[in-house]
Amino acid sequence: MNDPLLQPFETRHLTFKNRIVHAPTTMNMSDGRGYATDKTVGVYEALAAGGYSAVCVGATCVRWDGLINERMLGMYDDTYIISHREMVEVIQHNEALAGLQLFYGGLIPGLGATFPLEPGKGWIPDTVSWGPTGKYPLGNKQPGVLSTEDYRQLVEDYAQAARRSREAGYDYVSFHFCHGSLPHATLSLLENSGRNDEYSDRFLFCEQILERTQELCGKEFPIIPRLVCDENFLDGADIDYFVENYAPRLHALGIDALDCTFGSMLAGKSRNPEVSSGEYTGGGFYVPNLITLPSVRKLREGLKANGIDMPLMGSCNVNTPEQMREMIGEGAADFYATCRQSMDDPDFPRKIAEGREEEIRKSTRTGASLMTGNIFAKGIAGSPQNPAFGRDREYRLKPAMPPKRVMIAGGGSGGMEYAIIAHQRGHDVTLFEASDQLGGAMAWAGNYGTLPNMEQIAYQPDWHKLMVAKLGINVRLGEELTLAALQEAQPDVLVVATGAKPALPEVRGLAETIESGFARTIDRVLLVGPDSLPEGPVVVWGAGEGIELALDLARAGRQVRLLDPAEKFAPAPYIGSRVGALMRWSAEVELAPETGVTLDEVLPGKVSVIHGDGRKEEIACAALVIAPGRTAYDPFGRSLLGTEIDVQVIGDARKPRSYGNAIHEAAYLSRRI
Repeated sequence: MNDPLLQPFETRHLTFKNRIVHAPTTMNMSDGRGYATDKTVGVYEALAAGGYSAVCVGATCVRWDGLINERMLGMYDDTYIISHREMVEVIQHNEALAGLQLFYGGLIPGLGATFPLEPGKGWIPDTVSWGPTGKYPLGNKQPGVLSTEDYRQLVEDYAQAARRSREAGYDYVSFHFCHGSLPHATLSLLENSGRNDEYSDRFLFCEQILERTQELCGKEFPIIPRLVCDENFLDGADIDYFVENYAPRLHALGIDALDCTFGSMLAGKSRNPEVSSGEYTGGGFYVPNLITLPSVRKLREGLKANGIDMPLMGSCNVNTPEQMREMIGEGAADFYATCRQSMDDPDFPRKIAEGREEEIRKSTRTGASLMTGNIFAKGIAGSPQNPAFGRDREYRLKPAMPPKRVMIAGGGSGGMEYAIIAHQRGHDVTLFEASDQLGGAMAWAGNYGTLPNMEQIAYQPDWHKLMVAKLGINVRLGEELTLAALQEAQPDVLVVATGAKPALPEVRGLAETIESGFARTIDRVLLVGPDSLPEGPVVVWGAGEGIELALDLARAGRQVRLLDPAEKFAPAPYIGSRVGALMRWSAEVELAPETGVTLDEVLPGKVSVIHGDGRKEEIACAALVIAPGRTAYDPFGRSLLGTEIDVQVIGDARKPRSYGNAIHEAAYLSRRI
C-alpha cells in the first residue's frame, strides 16, 4: 500500500507501523488521587484499537503541587505503577506503541480559579503557581518563583516518574516541555529573564531531566519530548533561536524523535497579529488548517542545515486525510500527531487503512466545552460529535431485547444520531423529516462566503447522512409526522427531535413582511445563502446570533447595520471562543453591534426602531434579517401522555443549546430502549 500515512518508520529504538500517533491529551478522567480508572483505560483501549502506530497517554503529573485539574493522572510514587499497567496492556494488545507524557504545571495551576488565590497558589488545594521569574503569570496574578533547590528536586521528580513509566511497561516516555508548563516557562526568553543561578541557562532544566532519566532508565529507553520550537511572541524565542541554541543539545542526548509544537499560553504579545500565539498550540475554529506546517518545514530546514537528523512529529489544525498527508509530506514531519480528530473519531486510522475514508467522522473543530466544561475549567476531555468518547466501554452497542418500533420526528443531528444507534441495535426505525433534506440547522449553519473554515460545520451532518444511507434506514423526506399518524401507527417509541424555531418578537408589520420576503429569518437566509439577499443596505436585528452573518455581508462589500435589543452585546453560546476574532474583523470593516435597539415597526423598504435613549429612527434597507434567538419546538407537547407510546424529547426540541447536546442525548437514550 503506497499511502504515505500507512508507511512504517523506524527511530533509534522504536518501530512505528504507520505515521499516525495519538498525541498526549489531558483527559481529566483519573480518580481524585490521580490513579487510572476504568473510564481512563477504556479511552486508551478505544484509541489503540483505532489503528494508531502509537498512543501516548496524556499529561501525567510528576508531583501533586503541579496539578492543573483535579482528575489528572499522576505518577507521584511507586504505587502508581500498577495503575498504569492496564492502560499499557490494552494499548499494546492492539498493536500500538504505548507512550506516557510526564508533566508539571508551573504557572498553569493558577488557571481555572473562580475565587481569589493566595500569592503563589493554584486553585486546587496544595498546588502552587510559580515560574522562573513570575513575570508572565497565568491565572494567579502573583505567582511564586522557584529556588535553585526547587528546580533540582523537580529534576529528580521527573526522572523518577520516568523510571516508574518504564517499570509500568511503557515503550517510551514523553515530556511536556511546552504550552506554558514549567519547562516551557523556563525555556522562554520572556518568562526566564534575569535569573542569577544556573537555571538562567534556559535549557539546563530540560537537559538535566533527560540526562537523569537516562541514568535511571538507560540510554536505550526511548524518549520523545514535546517541545515548543517557536514561542510566536515578539521578543520570544523563534525557530532560528531553537535550532541554534536548543536543538544541538537536545540531539546530543540521543532522543528518538521531537514532538514539535509552536506557540505559548503565556501572556506575551503575539508576533502574528491574525493568529495569537496560544492558537498555535491548539487551534481555534477560525485558525487556518495546517497552521503549523510552514513552521515544521522551516524547523526541518534549519535542522538539516545544522547537520541534525531528528525525526519530527507535527500537529495542530489537521482535519482531513489529505491534510494529514501534507503534514508528513516532502520536507515536513515524519509523523502526524492527532488530538481532537482522535476524540471525534478514534477509528479514523483504521478507516484510512481499510479504504473507508469517507466514513471518517471529521472534526468540526467546535468545542465539547459547550457541554462538559474544559480541562482548565473543571471539565473532562470530550467530543460533541462522538458521545462514546470517555464512555467507550459502557457505550458498546448491545442488541435490543426485544426490538421495538421507533418513529423519529426530525432529521437533524439528534434525530439522525438516534436513528443510527437504534438501527444498529436492531430496532425498527423510521425517520420523518418535514423538509426535503436531512441535516437540520447544521446543514446550513456554515453557509458563509468570507469566514474561514465554516465548511467544517457541515462535516457532521454529512457524516450522519452518509451513515443513514449506508445502513439503509427508512427515511421519509418531505413528510411531517403528525399526531394522527402516530395514533394510527402506535409505535413503541416516539423521538421528538424537531429542534427549535426563531423566537420572533411581536412587532407591527413583521409577519406581513416575512410573508412578502422583505424580512427574513437568519435560518432562511443561510439555507439558501447570503447571496440571495437583494442588493442594497441590510439590517440584521439580533447581534448574538447575527454577528457572523453581518460580518460576512460586510466583508463581501455590503452595507450593514447590526442591531440588538440587549443593553450589552452577548454572543450566542455556540460562538464561544470565536468571538475574539469576530470582534477584531468587525472593527476592520467598521461594523459594531448597536445595542439597546428595539424594533418598533417593519414596513416594505424600511425599519422603524427605538434606541435606548428613546430616540426613534427609520432605516431604509433592501432587507431585514431577524436573528432573535430560539425557542424549543415540540409539536406533540403532552398530547401523548397516558398512551403506551414512550415519548423522548431530545436536542433543541427540549431546550435550545448546541448540536453536541442533541447528539449526546440521542446516544444516551437510544442505548436504553
